[in-house]
Amino acid sequence: MTADETATANVSPVSGRVHIFFDDAEIASSANALQVVEAGREPQYFVPLDHVHPGILEASDTRRTEPGKGEAHFYTIKTLTADGPDEAWYFPYADGAYADIRDLITFGGERVKVTVSDV
Repeated sequence: MTADETATANVSPVSGRVHIFFDDAEIASSANALQVVEAGREPQYFVPLDHVHPGILEASDTRRTEPGKGEAHFYTIKTLTADGPDEAWYFPYADGAYADIRDLITFGGERVKVTVSDV
């Protein structure tokens, strides 16, 4: 990671409870979430895997490398109403400015919505 990437990475605890919704159904909720703020990008919320409702994530073979974070490993979200291929991922080898998100999971896609409420 370059000095510029480190300077623009901001990983911090979220004040409140993060709720993750997929296809309008809550799939995760955590008072121990972290937020990643990077220049030019929407904030990303990361939650512990055990705060995701059980049985809705199916491991994917998809991998992608992101600067600073390392290799992302993806999951498909599977609910009774819809599937979200590769709409959940984590960084098992994140280090440096991103070390705190190692093994936490984040979500993205058109049907994913994130809200933060007071605890």
